Amino acid sequence: MSKWEYLVIFIQAQQANAAAQEMGAVPHLNADKFTEELNRHATAGWELMQFEWVGDDGARAIFKRPRG
Repeated sequence: MSKWEYLVIFIQAQQANAAAQEMGAVPHLNADKFTEELNRHATAGWELMQFEWVGDDGARAIFKRPRG
């Protein structure tokens, strides 16, 4: 049976885009910050399990990887 370890991170949003929010889109301008952070953990062997926006403050990501 596989054994896993888990990691929960919070990525702080930098800026909000009011125009995007008015159109019903996610209001965060700098999506690259989220991509860079997710890729950094992926390179370390973490697999993204869940990603969810937490209001306008940022997003929470949950990862897992085999325990070795």
